[in-house]
Amino acid sequence: MSLPKELRILGLTYRIEEVECVNKISAEKGEINFLTHEIKIDKSMPQDLKEQTLLHEVIHAVFDSLGMYELNDDERTVQSLATALYSTFKENSTSFS
Repeated sequence: MSLPKELRILGLTYRIEEVECVNKISAEKGEINFLTHEIKIDKSMPQDLKEQTLLHEVIHAVFDSLGMYELNDDERTVQSLATALYSTFKENSTSFS
């Protein structure tokens, strides 16, 4: 299963792109740009890690859209939520389509 090309997150459309290099300055699995509404995911990762990374970036988008900037800057909180939600959805074969 491939990642979606775009996602609607709280009324905003984010374009999702799998790239060779997410960030040339630091090694990153994924990155979100709140101004251009773009999410980049490292395409060399296994599919499950790509999916979890996408969920991580979606959580950043939600926190930013809700003005929850302190939580948005807390990578530990964002990653903990992404890991817990991803695991829950995968273990229960959850699909919302």
